[in-house]
Amino acid sequence: MGLSGGNNAPVSRRRLLKAGVWFAFFNAVFVFLISLKYFVQIPDVIWGEHTLYLLSYILTHFVFISFLPIFFIYLPVTILARSNRVSLICASLVATVFLIILAMDAYIFSLYRFHINSYVLEQVFAPGATQVFEFTVAQYFMVGGVLVFLLAVEVLLFKLAFRIANKIPNSVIYSLIVFFGLLICFVQCRHAVAYAKNDRQLILLDRYFPACVSLNANSLLSALGSEVEPTTVATDYRGKNYCYPKTPLSHTKSGKNVIVIAFDAWRASTMDSLCSPNIYEFSRRSSRFLRHYSGSNGTRTGVFSMFYGLPGVYWKDFCAQSIPPVLFTTMKEKGYDVRLFPSASMLNPPLDKCVFSMFPDQCGSALGLNAWQRDVNVAQAFLQFLNGRGGDSAPFFSFLFFDSLHSMIKPEDYTGPFQPSWDCAHYERLGKDVDPTEFLNLYKNMVYYLDSLVGEILTEVEAKGLLDSTVIVFTGDHSQEFDDCRHAFWGHNGNYSAAQMQVPMVYFNGKDTIVSDRWTAHYDLVPTLMQDVFGTTNNSSDYSIGQSLFDSTAHRDFLLVDSYIGVGVIDSVGTITNVYYDGDYSITDRNLDDQFDVPFDRALFDRAESQIRQFWK
Repeated sequence: MGLSGGNNAPVSRRRLLKAGVWFAFFNAVFVFLISLKYFVQIPDVIWGEHTLYLLSYILTHFVFISFLPIFFIYLPVTILARSNRVSLICASLVATVFLIILAMDAYIFSLYRFHINSYVLEQVFAPGATQVFEFTVAQYFMVGGVLVFLLAVEVLLFKLAFRIANKIPNSVIYSLIVFFGLLICFVQCRHAVAYAKNDRQLILLDRYFPACVSLNANSLLSALGSEVEPTTVATDYRGKNYCYPKTPLSHTKSGKNVIVIAFDAWRASTMDSLCSPNIYEFSRRSSRFLRHYSGSNGTRTGVFSMFYGLPGVYWKDFCAQSIPPVLFTTMKEKGYDVRLFPSASMLNPPLDKCVFSMFPDQCGSALGLNAWQRDVNVAQAFLQFLNGRGGDSAPFFSFLFFDSLHSMIKPEDYTGPFQPSWDCAHYERLGKDVDPTEFLNLYKNMVYYLDSLVGEILTEVEAKGLLDSTVIVFTGDHSQEFDDCRHAFWGHNGNYSAAQMQVPMVYFNGKDTIVSDRWTAHYDLVPTLMQDVFGTTNNSSDYSIGQSLFDSTAHRDFLLVDSYIGVGVIDSVGTITNVYYDGDYSITDRNLDDQFDVPFDRALFDRAESQIRQFWK
């Protein structure tokens, strides 16, 4: 099936352009198949009440985006080149790249409910991206095979489109254009009505599909005197100046060492005698906080909330203004020897620009190709640090950040006690109605593996007689979900349920051994360390939105959290209000079931925003 006119002979631009139109329609079939990943996530109630509209919405949107690469790339190239070979190569490559990007976006959305955005691109192209996204060799070969196959299919499709371009009457194309044009008008007008009535079911459809721009005529309707309901929430949280801390801090003591051991993506449920026996045994002589939440479902602001005790929405401004945590400025003032032991590079996400900006030379990754190898070297490096300390050394702070739970690539000779188990994280298998048992067992095996490394550290710390002079903290930057809520969420960054937010919190100081089910959060760690280690006399509100973990009078009836795409408020019964940075919002219960009929709680959100504004000048 060749192209007529010779390899490079000029051919009719009209025929090439018509071929491009049919090529786009052919690819719309592939786009529609990929889009299944999106609309299987749409709540059943929307399908039940708005089936016709929803089908029209899906059909018009995905046919429309199928034409985008043709219009913006193929069209100008074809007009300028007027060469069948150039058009063939251009169409095939552009369509292949477009479908791959769309498939990646659909996959990301199916797990996390957001699309490819600036944060995703930042992680992909920033230094250390291979440590953020770790895959096996077999998975790389599989992706390569799919690319080659898809490119071959696209070449054949274009040749087919070129062959039929002059055989099908123009009236067919005109009829299709008119049909889809009318359908788009219907969809956009219906969506404008939804905005006017604040119909959350239809308004939130835009979040399910990429590159959606729906008609919002509220401003026009208001100008014409019609009454419309507000559909967005103002979220102007960046570009501020800060007063942090609010007043100079006063301290009455210092001298205790501090060791913070964190696992990337550590579920609270696995801090038990089966998955983490060494840490669990040590926790029996420590204080345990059984309902402890991170401040975020992602690493960058999860760690931010841990070491600042502040909302993650401060991240960009604090990076831009080089504002370090008071915890570390106090340690510098007291002469602490601060040592960081990260497994993965802390250049991506760029914790070196914010949380650890005072120690940028310590933010590189440990040695090792895979996370488990780097984690071994983290443990060994810390033990070497301990063994090299003299008796008259300054007090030290150490942060050990292990990465194996994030990558879930296990040592070749390691099996683990939890079976049956996957041999690696088969991300390509994840979706709705997937039995999580084997994946979760792999995760538990990696917790068990990390626990063995930490067990050696605890043994050495105790052997050196450091327990009386050291505070030790065990926690995670965020949790890890295995479809706990039965909405096909896997991993983290996707929602604010307990499955992605609740992490272990074990605090050892040699004296307190409480077990608390009070609602605590990462915001509370800095006030605890400041008061326990340094005897800080200031009220914690001078430098944090949290309270000491040991303040039994403290009561939390809501929690402010954040992610890459917005902020959230979790109330005392588990209702989750998501407010996105584009001003949209959604409300779910603790199990992530949409609450379309629940009104936006402005009073609760105002209280949450007061925490955000607390350190603004």
